[in-house]
Amino acid sequence: MPDAARIPEWVNSAPLGAARWKLVCITQRGVGMTLAAVAYWVAMAAVSAFAGLDAGALAVFFVIGGALVYPAGYLLNRALGGDLLARGSEFRGMVAAITAGQLLGWPTLVALLLMEVRLVAFALAAMLGAHFLPYGWLYRASAYYVLGVASVGIGAALQALAPMHANTLVPLAMAALYLGLGVWVWRQNQREGAAC
Repeated sequence: MPDAARIPEWVNSAPLGAARWKLVCITQRGVGMTLAAVAYWVAMAAVSAFAGLDAGALAVFFVIGGALVYPAGYLLNRALGGDLLARGSEFRGMVAAITAGQLLGWPTLVALLLMEVRLVAFALAAMLGAHFLPYGWLYRASAYYVLGVASVGIGAALQALAPMHANTLVPLAMAALYLGLGVWVWRQNQREGAAC
């Protein structure tokens, strides 16, 4: 832990503040994964724009993109000083449960690829976005609350207003959202001295 002069005031007043701050210091609020996801969303928009609603092309992208984004996010987060596995944190089990919950949603995407490919980007935005909500509390990061709610709201609006183009528009919107809010989290880390 850093010296007491660098510890944010909320650590002493928030529920489980010391353990949450320790998690922030260990993981750097997962900001590397959030920023790596920007590339995933941009690539998804490009694949959707190129392949349209071809379920086969989107399925190949999901497999390749999913296989690349998690290691890329892990490595970027390590480069920024964080450990996504939360080793040494009392919240490690909770972080693993949130991650597992997110991964359990992937069969829904497979079903949508087979049955209703127009909903894939929206479902992905909602599933990935919702998983940020508990991180808003754990990391005391308002940006993750915003990302969780805005991902679902913006995704739903684009799906409703432009269903035939949603698989391109939703990823573009998510890329912008993840970039803006990822930078917000990175700045919060810098401001609070989270590089413990």
